[in-house]
Amino acid sequence: RIRIDLKTGEVEQMTAQHVADELGRSREEVRDLIRAGELQTLACGIRPGLIPRREVEAYVRRRDRVAPDPAG
Repeated sequence: RIRIDLKTGEVEQMTAQHVADELGRSREEVRDLIRAGELQTLACGIRPGLIPRREVEAYVRRRDRVAPDPAG
């Protein structure tokens, strides 16, 4: 079940496909990020489930911090 923050209107917990769409990556690339420990999922039964938005935002901050400056 996907939850939406009533204040911001943003999805709080995202599927791998939602994250892929937001990051401009494939669903398989997002699954690779999960396997590598770059993104953490919420426990939802037997299979990993939803990815909290805060995890995606933290990943983007880490990625942007280590990305080389294109102007540089």
